[in-house]
Amino acid sequence: MARRKKRLHLGCDDGASSFKCIGSSGEELVTIVMSSAVIEQRSETLDRYRQQIDGDLTNRSFVGVNANYFAVGKLATRLGATQPLKPLKSETIVYKILGMVSIMAQRLNLGTSFDLSLGCLLPPGEFRDRERIQAALTVALADFDTPIGVFSVQLVECNFYPEGTGIAHLLQVDRRESSGTAIILMAGHRNLSFYASEFHQTTGIGTCDLGFNHWVKAVQTVTYNYDLPNLSSAIANYWLKQKDTACLEPILRNTTAELRASELQALVREIELAHDNYCNSIFNWLNEQLPDRIDELMLAGGVGDVLQTELIEYFVKKLTPNPRYKDKYVIFNSSTFKLPTLDVPDGYQSRMADVYCMWKYLMPQPKIIVKTNKSE
Repeated sequence: MARRKKRLHLGCDDGASSFKCIGSSGEELVTIVMSSAVIEQRSETLDRYRQQIDGDLTNRSFVGVNANYFAVGKLATRLGATQPLKPLKSETIVYKILGMVSIMAQRLNLGTSFDLSLGCLLPPGEFRDRERIQAALTVALADFDTPIGVFSVQLVECNFYPEGTGIAHLLQVDRRESSGTAIILMAGHRNLSFYASEFHQTTGIGTCDLGFNHWVKAVQTVTYNYDLPNLSSAIANYWLKQKDTACLEPILRNTTAELRASELQALVREIELAHDNYCNSIFNWLNEQLPDRIDELMLAGGVGDVLQTELIEYFVKKLTPNPRYKDKYVIFNSSTFKLPTLDVPDGYQSRMADVYCMWKYLMPQPKIIVKTNKSE
């Protein structure tokens, strides 16, 4: 009897700030959070990262397709890649998926030839590119180079979903009677999107570019032009930790105590001002997009955590009171539901909810032992 071919089940969420993935083969599950950075390089430059003593591919991942080579993740950042905000995600997602396939294969001992079942979240505005992405993936997976050898992977199942689909599915699998009109707000680094549903049936979708980067860029342009990823993390932590200025100290550029104090004061002022303008932009957009009646709300995404207080204050004025729930309003986030605790970097637990729910509920899996691995 022929030996059954191994299969990788891979769920991906291609965020602007991070590439979040869940993979499994058999009973083992692996979670990985990787930088979204991608940069093209000469193959000779990347040869030094082949078969190194440091075996973990998350530190040295690259892929070669048709003699074109791309470093991805941490290696791409080390080689000079910047935070990818302007290009469409669909322009680089193939290389990131190839890199992740090789990393998962190493973690799960799959070798270099196996089948792949893929689920992938895309921004609503790029969902139309799914057929083109799938065609490119099918060809590239069949023959691509990596630091640990040439892979030949057959794409046997491929499904794309708009960002927020996994989270929206939570409201269905919860087996809770719908209160009427629900809004699922996905607030990420580059995009702000919402889904409107009536009794679990989607009735509307909206998206715009008012992601967290909108706030960060407004601060960057009027300060010391801080490194964008570092500034993003600093602002997010500062706001999440009740405006603790210690979160901003690591990015300050002055060296003397007096100048650092002045720089910090100016940075805090600009963050506060940009915050107010950013929230006003979000609320103005939502005012134009949302239905008149909203019975329940679900907040998701990194910005949903950072601006939870502001968003709830905004929506409470629009939500229909419901005495069955705390504070008389139906407001959820992913922590409301019994999702497993994944071994991911600090601050990523709720940000993994969308891809986890896609992987769990939209990509049927065998029984899984939650054995996770540390991410970069």
